[in-house]
Amino acid sequence: MTQFLDTAGPTLRLAGMTVFSRRAERLTTLAADHPMRDFLLFCAALARAQHACLATRVEHAVADSASLRQLLTLLQRHLDVELPPDSHGALLCLLALDDAVLQALADALRHGRYDAHSPLAAAWPLLGAALQVQATIVVRQQDVAALPTGESACCPACGGLPVASVLRRGDSGHAVRHVCCSLCASEWHVSRVKCVACGNTRQLQYRSLASRDAAAPQPDRKQPHAHRGTQELECCDSCHGALKVVSRLQDGNADAFADDVASLALDLLAGDAGYGRIGFNPYFLPAQD
Repeated sequence: MTQFLDTAGPTLRLAGMTVFSRRAERLTTLAADHPMRDFLLFCAALARAQHACLATRVEHAVADSASLRQLLTLLQRHLDVELPPDSHGALLCLLALDDAVLQALADALRHGRYDAHSPLAAAWPLLGAALQVQATIVVRQQDVAALPTGESACCPACGGLPVASVLRRGDSGHAVRHVCCSLCASEWHVSRVKCVACGNTRQLQYRSLASRDAAAPQPDRKQPHAHRGTQELECCDSCHGALKVVSRLQDGNADAFADDVASLALDLLAGDAGYGRIGFNPYFLPAQD
């Protein structure tokens, strides 16, 4: 199965038609024996509903509030009994808003802004899920060759914030990093040892959930990531930002969104150490400072 469309070059990868179904499969796998099993399984159900919406609406232009409302209604229909009562009630209230208010809330969420204490808060992940489907479709309608390909802090395809980085083995055999968009799931190339937020290439720390007592292995220039975990957090001591790094070198099925929510303990540890998250994951929207 291919998750990405062929593009004009290796620096930008647009999400393909299986992006949500593969995410659902990964979430289901990660849920086994996980302390957040129920949450991960709900995220898997949400991703399956997104896949169904993408298949239904893929030929339609959806860059307006009316189409966003249609996507929210479709998500509600596909989730059915899997939608928790509080989320269902909040979604009905969200759908009752006029177009201007709904669009304003959507525009704020695109930039990672939301009110975690709002009566509508339980519907924010659903609004984020609808925005993801919308962005994925709209980006597919663009001229890929005309999109910028620089090492930017935001998605060159839709302007979205990052959710995580993904490591793969490049043509030379070395690890190559792409940053994944929180909305359209497009991936753009950024150098491996570089803060996505501020561009700093020094004072970067990599944190994982590995045992602190484990001895660090001797470096191997041929396989520098052989001992690394599937999920790590890159922390910048310059801007104090942090971004998850998901390695497909360690697990070929790893997914930026799924592996991010399955490793939220890393974010808690980073927060305790004074690092703030770069970007956001619409599946998990915690209270903001």
